[in-house]
Amino acid sequence: MAKPIEKMGPHEILTISKKLFYGGFCLLPLLWIYNILYIWPVRNRNDLSPQVRRYVLMSAIMASLMFVVSAVWFGIFVSQRLNWGLRGDLLTVVLVKGV
Repeated sequence: MAKPIEKMGPHEILTISKKLFYGGFCLLPLLWIYNILYIWPVRNRNDLSPQVRRYVLMSAIMASLMFVVSAVWFGIFVSQRLNWGLRGDLLTVVLVKGV
């Protein structure tokens, strides 16, 4: 059974936070959100390294940036897909018939 994060040592928390942060770059940006939510309750412990806070902060920045990039791409794609012709159809996962 997994140990609760409140009972983990500072080195273990740093290792987990670092792995979650770098894992977000492997096309898994939800790991950044998980890093924020998982580490948040213990981020102000006195025995933690400042690197843990940095990984949590960078995870928040990267998750926000990824959200903005995804929202902009979605807006452009939805508004311009029909103008792109065949390329727009190739990028579409589900083709809507009758449009």
